[in-house]
Amino acid sequence: MDPILRIENLTKVYDNGVRALTDVSFTVPAGQFCAIIGLSGSGKSTLLRCINRLIEPTSGRVIFDGVDVTAANDAELRRARRRIGMVFQHFNLVHR
Repeated sequence: MDPILRIENLTKVYDNGVRALTDVSFTVPAGQFCAIIGLSGSGKSTLLRCINRLIEPTSGRVIFDGVDVTAANDAELRRARRRIGMVFQHFNLVHR
């Protein structure tokens, strides 16, 4: 069975020269859970935002359920995003 998510050599360098991701590769088998953990500033949020293309990776590929998200057109990207859940760290659902 093909993996539900495959990340291949994903790199993100911001315009200011900060390298957030360098050559990240991994697969998540269908039906499995995956936890992304790390220190503050280690690139966790950048990785997740690259997966759903809220930010564009500098290089590499994201394949979600057989669709190359990094090369997807607008319609393909919308279909993929409908199946990718993301809860933002500061989603402001409760007044604090």
